[in-house]
Amino acid sequence: MANTESFKISAALKDLIGRELITDEFVAVFELVKNSFDANATKVKVIFEDNYNPDNAKIIIKDNGKGMNYDDLKNKWLFVAYSAKRLGKENEDYRNKIKTQRIFAGAKGVGRFSCDRLGKHLNLITIKDEPNPKIENLVVHWEDFENADEEEFVNIKVTHNELKDTPNKIKHGTILEITGLRDNWDRKRILNLKKSLAKLINPNQGNDSERFSIEIIAKDELNIDKTPNKKGKVRGDLEIVNGFVKNTVFETLEIKTTNILVEISEDGNFIETTLQDRGDLIYYLKERNPFEKLENIKTYLFQLNFKAKTNFHRIMGMRSIDYGSVFMYKNGFRVYPFGEPGEDLLLIDRRKAQGYNRFLGNRDLIGRIEISGEQPELKETTTRDGGLIKTDTYFQFVDFFYDYVLKRLENYVVNVIRWGDERVNKETGEIINPELWAKDVKVEILEIITGFINSKDIIDIQYSKDFLEIIESKQEKSVDKIVKNITKVAANSDNPELVKEAKKIEKAVKEIKADAEKDKAKAQKEESLRKETEQKLDIISSQKNFLQSEISDDTKNLESILHHIGLTTSLLKIDIQNLVKAINKDAPKEELQTIVKRISQQNEKITSFSKYFKKVNFNIHSNKLNSDLVSFINEYLTNVYKQRDDLRINRELLNIEIATPKGLELNTKFNPIDVVIVLDNLISNSSKHGASKVVLEWNKVDQITQLSFKDDGAGIKDSIVDNIFDFGFTTSRRGTGIGLYHVKEIIEKLKGTITVNNKLNKGVEFVISFKS
Repeated sequence: MANTESFKISAALKDLIGRELITDEFVAVFELVKNSFDANATKVKVIFEDNYNPDNAKIIIKDNGKGMNYDDLKNKWLFVAYSAKRLGKENEDYRNKIKTQRIFAGAKGVGRFSCDRLGKHLNLITIKDEPNPKIENLVVHWEDFENADEEEFVNIKVTHNELKDTPNKIKHGTILEITGLRDNWDRKRILNLKKSLAKLINPNQGNDSERFSIEIIAKDELNIDKTPNKKGKVRGDLEIVNGFVKNTVFETLEIKTTNILVEISEDGNFIETTLQDRGDLIYYLKERNPFEKLENIKTYLFQLNFKAKTNFHRIMGMRSIDYGSVFMYKNGFRVYPFGEPGEDLLLIDRRKAQGYNRFLGNRDLIGRIEISGEQPELKETTTRDGGLIKTDTYFQFVDFFYDYVLKRLENYVVNVIRWGDERVNKETGEIINPELWAKDVKVEILEIITGFINSKDIIDIQYSKDFLEIIESKQEKSVDKIVKNITKVAANSDNPELVKEAKKIEKAVKEIKADAEKDKAKAQKEESLRKETEQKLDIISSQKNFLQSEISDDTKNLESILHHIGLTTSLLKIDIQNLVKAINKDAPKEELQTIVKRISQQNEKITSFSKYFKKVNFNIHSNKLNSDLVSFINEYLTNVYKQRDDLRINRELLNIEIATPKGLELNTKFNPIDVVIVLDNLISNSSKHGASKVVLEWNKVDQITQLSFKDDGAGIKDSIVDNIFDFGFTTSRRGTGIGLYHVKEIIEKLKGTITVNNKLNKGVEFVISFKS
């Protein structure tokens, strides 16, 4: 005959759901504060008494909530893992009487065991908000449950009293007096608790949080609170223990940077995205929600550039990385430890490690995720410091966060405005900001916007009309596609203004195409002139007596130089027209590169002549010098480069030292302008990478004459050293990737070689070698 049995529960259960479940003392306080909120308290006080006397130290958590009567204590508080909140039975007697219906912050039924994490003894006093209430009292000694594994949980008693009075005067509410503290609550720990509590509640999420305040009281800390800080100034809020906990909302911190707001509607039907950049609207999207399990979620994400980080530190008194990153809130209360410094629950930093310059990490972001409503499938772990339970809904949320929030922000920040921290020029003190502004990348922004058009889920797109103006002055391969897509958006939007703008742009582009055809015919006519002009230019750009002392600005010399510059300008114009023609006919990459190289070479020549013509005598009848290359380079650096007033005024003049063995010469035939271009590019490259000093050392080994060019700049990484001479390769936002390509090309034309040594402690060394 069958019979039934039941589980026995060991007293060891207390540890499992107490100290071993909630291991963090701050999380324990969070849980007790949230219980006060769920009891409809408007005020909760966290009081520390005798916190420097371990034997008498107390933590008192006191609220003005609805309180409990004896029936509540017996059938709810003492009922382990029972949650009236979870069952929907809590507050039936009063909840419908208040104007604002709070959504519960906790519903596990184990938060009361946070008292065990904080101290060995609990003295609970509570008065219910009802007619003729009684003062109920429970006394719990948590150690009674310890080392009693063979005892049944229910057999270990706690003491109940009915009090006539209480020293903590309250009309209704609950007081938790915790003694035998398990932690040393010194000033530092209480301040850290206050900072953590400041991030516990999200006032923007509603849920009646504006009617809820938290105050910390610690009389032993009052004297220090009143004294000046280390800088002799009045202590700020985060430096004072006593007082109300202020909600720190980062949108109010003047963070002028790129940010994205993505919201899943309350019914789960739509996703709305708003991307802004330093106050400018980039785009707004409304689309269908493909995540069937997600609803009523908002995400706010800010990209922190150098200026935003500086402002944050100035206002908050701490670095943003020490404050935290992407926080999560459910119904206004924080889900721990999302956003906590050093935590990476969303694996943002792990992903960044896979592509350092392509992805944003926690130190580059600050933001919050707001989950509203009951959302039982997005539920906190029982430990309260493990985030959310990993359900199918949670994994859908992670996909949503990456694909609709983080990646969209990254696409704009990394690929469009080319994100990077501001830097300071060591010589000038000038702040260099590599980030572009929206007005500089209008075409790229429109390409992103029109890229959304083919999605079947897109319902509406909005953006600034200013972005459309740039198309009217552009004739690029991508413009036709953009115009087509904008026309499609306008037709679908039912927006008369957008339709008008689209027609205006379409007309402007047609006119540009007609002008381009005229330019094409003109360019063909001038093609024959180019070779003849180039031949004359090579003669005019010759130099016989180089780098002499100041010459007189006589008419003959000046006219010769100006004639040279004029011819070079003509060549540049022709080649630019050829480039337009090549682009319009979709010429192969090799043809485009040839034209770009030619333009770059002519630009280098005109730059060199315009900078140094006062110190150079030119002979228009000679193309090359047959002279000592060592003397030429040394004289150029001494008599021309070091005398440049414009570089000195702008603090861009590098300190150059030259070491040459006595009697060392290298007699060869060379074009002076080519050599000047090599030196200018190497020096400019050093300056761009933060160098303040350059050392040139000549030496001769066997039949090889070598010039070592060393700087003390940022150096060159191993990962790119093999590519620096490639055409178009650059690591500088101000560079074109053509300079070092020309350097190598010129050296090889002189039958020399150039190699790189990037193994210096600081800086880099270029070694140029010539056979004697």
